[in-house]
Amino acid sequence: MGIARKWQRFLNAYVGQDYQGIRHYNWVGGDKSWFAEFVNSRFEGRDLSRLSFVSVFGSPRTFWFHRQEKKVFWTGENLDRYRKYQKKLPVALSLGFEDKDSSGYLRFPIWLLYLFSPTDTAEEIRKKIYSITEQNYLKTDFAALVARHDPGHLRQEMLSKLSDIASVSSAGAFMHNDDRLWKAYQNNKIQYLTQFRFSICPENSNAPGYVTEKLFEAFLARAIPIYWGAEGCPEKGRINPKAILFWEKGGQNTALLEQILELNASPKKFQLFLDECPFLPSFADYVIDRFEKLEQKLAELL
Repeated sequence: MGIARKWQRFLNAYVGQDYQGIRHYNWVGGDKSWFAEFVNSRFEGRDLSRLSFVSVFGSPRTFWFHRQEKKVFWTGENLDRYRKYQKKLPVALSLGFEDKDSSGYLRFPIWLLYLFSPTDTAEEIRKKIYSITEQNYLKTDFAALVARHDPGHLRQEMLSKLSDIASVSSAGAFMHNDDRLWKAYQNNKIQYLTQFRFSICPENSNAPGYVTEKLFEAFLARAIPIYWGAEGCPEKGRINPKAILFWEKGGQNTALLEQILELNASPKKFQLFLDECPFLPSFADYVIDRFEKLEQKLAELL
């Protein structure tokens, strides 16, 4: 690791970044923080100087500094990749994707940050969910894959087999063959995906409850997701499995490939599949509940 990168990691861990008056450590958030906006929109005028947020992109030693702060730990990542953070941490609140019962924990998966604004009200959440299913885009291309890497060689497996049906566009660093994401869409992934019938969107790893933004980006673009992850049950009881095509890692996927071939060849059958609402009735209530519980738990800290 170079000196510049070591210095940046040191700053992230021990100095942190300030977003709207709240320190963030080991954070990757560009020039904004979803959580800082959430807190400031709901606790205007409150003293936020003792509150801080911590993630996994740096040294866990940061937990032992600034001990006067009430730290909130959050990650949208599977902690199997960040084993140092699997230990019991000295934090006031933990947020993650696992579904577990603990007074100091709240399930708050990363897809919430991609679908909804931190300032959304319950009414706005319901309107956004409804609007997703009302969108209609002209589909001109077969399938897209947007990925930087390929842990476990699953994406290569999927791309290879799906390419026997039609040309697959790969706009990320992995197996790159399409420049349109940057040149035509200025790296707006959702807009890029709107032209495709299918979105190849496996998770990086398979764990109960581990659902990232990938599946929801397909829904937003009204592309049929070809998905692997969450042990085949992404957001069980909240997401409609009939709106998803499930890939079996290492399997022949013969029936699935035949179904994709048929859907790609028949606009009518494709539309019938796409008309299957991806969100079950409980979905909006669950999102609103996450927002309300997060506000409640943060209020207890402040």
